[in-house]
Amino acid sequence: TNPFVITDIKDHIILWFLPGVFTPSRQDAIMKATNGLKSVLLKLKQVTGWCTNAKYYKSDADGGVLNVSPAWHAQAHEARPVQQWLRESETSFRLVDALLAIVHPELYRRSSAVREQLLADEEIMDLHELIRAWPTLFTTISVVYNRETPFHCDSKSAPQWYDLFLSVGSYTDAILELPTLGIRAHYMPGTAALFSGLLLRHGVSPVDQGDCIGYVFYMQPSVFHFASISLRKWVKYSSLST
Repeated sequence: TNPFVITDIKDHIILWFLPGVFTPSRQDAIMKATNGLKSVLLKLKQVTGWCTNAKYYKSDADGGVLNVSPAWHAQAHEARPVQQWLRESETSFRLVDALLAIVHPELYRRSSAVREQLLADEEIMDLHELIRAWPTLFTTISVVYNRETPFHCDSKSAPQWYDLFLSVGSYTDAILELPTLGIRAHYMPGTAALFSGLLLRHGVSPVDQGDCIGYVFYMQPSVFHFASISLRKWVKYSSLST
């Protein structure tokens, strides 16, 4: 599959699909760091809801999901495996930010402003250390390990933003499907897709062999509102191609 973008009639870019944007060596680093989360993911398998429903996982022994954020409703994860994973993932997540800066410069700038505003807020000084240690401008990271993802929309995003979907692993046969756009694309290891999970219904097929680790990086509008940073507009294809 070749990289492609989808625009609407107003020139807004609503989808970036970038296969192979993360090299095999970077994928290996991401997988190694993520494997350290297995004990935390397994604990969360007991939670109810489709995100942790056992029928969507390859087996009860090798799957799970974890959502991590330093500032979302004062949520802070201090478990040692999570802190180690964040440290080991720092370079990988900086590359994620660099990709955001290329495809949506305004969102990158405003996310940077949110971080600066949070660090300047003396009322949340107890979170400053966590915010400084947080290795990406995205306010939340979801880690999905060996799970099929049924069609859904994500409630915590904004239509003009991009969530960044990244897949790594040893699998060979996953499909990312966006029925609103009529798109079914091979979702191979190292692929990044950027679109609003609130705007576009999406799902990822199960894999038959190998491990499939999915990452979703996204922003929380509530954090932007808390920092008094506006959400702003869509990114236009013409603004990036000139």
